[in-house]
Order: sequence, then structure tokens, then C-alpha cells
Amino acid sequence: MDASQSVDLLIYNIKELLTLVDGYTTSAKDNEKKLGIIEDGAVAIKNGRIVKVGKSDEVTSSVKIGKNTYQIDASKKVVLPGFVDPHTHLVFAGTREKEFLLRQQGVPESKIMKEENTGIISTVRWTRKATYEELLEETKKHLTSIADWGTTTVEVKSGYGLNLEEEIKMLKIVKDLKEHTLINFKSTLLAAHIIPPEYNMRDEKYVDLVVEDIIPIIAKNDLANFNDVWCEKGKFTREQAKRILHVGKKFGLKPKIHADELSNCGGAEVAAEVSTISADHLIYASEEGLKKMKEAGVIGVLLPTVSFSLGKEDYAPYSKMKEIGLTVALGTDFNPGTSFCPSMPFVITLAVTKLKMSVEDAIIASTINAAKAIDMDKEVGTIEEGKRANINILSIHHYEEIPYRIAENYVETVISNGEIVKGG
Repeated sequence: MDASQSVDLLIYNIKELLTLVDGYTTSAKDNEKKLGIIEDGAVAIKNGRIVKVGKSDEVTSSVKIGKNTYQIDASKKVVLPGFVDPHTHLVFAGTREKEFLLRQQGVPESKIMKEENTGIISTVRWTRKATYEELLEETKKHLTSIADWGTTTVEVKSGYGLNLEEEIKMLKIVKDLKEHTLINFKSTLLAAHIIPPEYNMRDEKYVDLVVEDIIPIIAKNDLANFNDVWCEKGKFTREQAKRILHVGKKFGLKPKIHADELSNCGGAEVAAEVSTISADHLIYASEEGLKKMKEAGVIGVLLPTVSFSLGKEDYAPYSKMKEIGLTVALGTDFNPGTSFCPSMPFVITLAVTKLKMSVEDAIIASTINAAKAIDMDKEVGTIEEGKRANINILSIHHYEEIPYRIAENYVETVISNGEIVKGG
């Protein structure tokens, strides 16, 4: 930064500044060191980037504060990186509250799926029917909601189009939002979500369509960063998943996978074999599969809102993952059927209460590890000089209150790329 220029934004007197960078730690407590806590901290921002981080007196004395510098006194508050949500399905039309309520009443899944307006296929019908403009407006609403809870970086999947034209429509909406909002995006092609009804009993023909037409055209038009597949019984087999992911890699789309969500189908093993950037869900993943993921450097993305929404007792085996040494991230899986949840703070609550994660591990999984799961860790996920200024100011006194204050939105100010998108 030019020393003669004043900073654009200064946050100072921060009671607890969670940088997520060990080198900045001033806390004496061992369990807080990995959060990189600075007590009475400050952050200076210029041109959307962080230019100085440290103790308040150090920062304020080393940067130029001009008449146009916007200053925020964060006394008695917690400041941490903007949340990163590495797994969402934000683009869709329609809602499926009926099936949610039936599940809570104990109605068997087989009977629920016989009802009208239930299941992924119903969302596919509504999404296909919606115009581009209608779908864009709905997605903007979802985006506003997640940003209100402090998410400043989000991965968004397609997967409710399931043909070339509709998958393009969904991913163009994500591209449009990338260019016209302050939130950071990564986009994922999920044409291999389910077999669409018009390909019933012809699943190999649909896989051919995905690998021969959809993937090449999506890649050619730069509409996605990643290529995802749901490897599960009744969805896509291990061999089909590997074929789809390998073709995506050939066209420059980094692989992701929905793995072992409903049963142990070997999805974790596929993730390791293909070297996906992440494997998501993993509720029923085998210990051997998790070990192979660790060896291959695959990140496990856990989505506890799904088990919660489905009323299930089974959650991903985090303790086993921690024992193995697997890098773990958290996400909302925001979608119309099994997790209509925009709140990363609530995900942290579930991680602590259901996955039995420590609050420190849950915060790390929601910021820097989540950034790694979408290849954004060099830009976001920590508060350090040179990175994008994606920052949340929380109206709480100590970070341990994050999971404790269940469903309370204490996210007071949200800053994305140096601009205030909430509060201030």
C-alpha cells in the first residue's frame, strides 16, 4: 500500500480478533492458539484487501487514517473471517415443505416420494419451468439470506436442470451473480445429480450425454470451476462416477463428489482414487475410505443440517476423521429438500452438538478449511495481509458463544471484498 494513501476501512478495539493465523496469536490458552486470536486487535483495509493486522495501537500507528476512512469500534465484540460455505444448491425454483413435515411425522420415505411435489424431480420440474429472470430473482433472495448470516464466499451447484439447456441456465445465473454482487463465488456443474425421468432405465445414455455434451460445453464456456457427481445406490455407480469425474478433469473442471450420504457405497474410495478436491456428506463412509482420502489429500465436507432436517440419528463420524487426521470442512448444503438452511452459525452449533467437534475445530472448518475445499484458501478464510477483506463482526463477547446462541443472528456487520454488505 502507498504510505501516502489513507486506508478505506479500519476496525479497531476488537475484543477478540480471530485471524485463523497462528503467527498472530497473542492468547495464552493452548486451545485458542490455532484460532490466531489477537486481543484488542485491529484490521486495516484498502482497495478491498487487508493491509494491516495486529494490536490496535500497532495498526492505528502504522497506517494513515484520513477523513474518508470509515472506522468501526469493535469494543466488546468478536471479529473473524467471513464464513465460507463450500456446498450449496442455491439456484432452484419451488419449495418442498410438505415432505419435510411428513418426515418429522415419521412417514416412510417410500410413501413420501409418492406424494405430489416431493423429491428432487419436483424441484427439477419447477426449475426447468422457471424463466431465467424468475430464477435469478429467487437466487438473489437466497444469497441475501446467507450473507445476512455472515457467509461471504459460497460454492453453488447446478443439478436441477439435468439437460444441457437447463444446466447452462443455472450456471449462467451463478456467473451473472459473480459479476454483479460483492459475495465471492465458485460454481460447480452437478449434471450428475440424479438420472432425469426422461432417461428412466437408460442411465448409461444419460451418462453419455453428461460426458459427451454437457461437460465439454460447460467447460468451453467457462461456466463452472468444479464437476460433481452423486455416487450412491440408485444415483450413479462408482464406475459411472469415475468416468464423469475423469472426463471433467480432462476439460479442466476440478472434481468433487457427493459420497456415502445414504449408505456406504464406496464414495470415499472413489474420491481418493480420482483425487477429488473434496468428498461431501460421508455419513456412512468406511474407515478405510477415509484413510485413503487422507492419503490422497481429499477434504471431507460435512453437512450436519441434512441429518438434522431428515430427522436422522446418524451423523458423519467426525471423531474417526479427526483420529485419522482428515482435513474437515463444514457447509450448509442449502437446498429446497433436505436443508433449507442459510446459516453457517447454526451449522457450527450442529457440529458442536451432533458431531461433537470442539468450537475451535468448527470455526476452522467453517472458514479456512471450507476455503480449501473450494480452492479459495489463498484468497479467503483467514484475516491476514494481502487477502480479500472478508470479515464478520459479531455482537458477542467470546467466540464460544457462537454455537451457544442457538438460532440468534449475532452477526452484526458483514464485510465482503472490503465493502460493507450488512450493518456498519
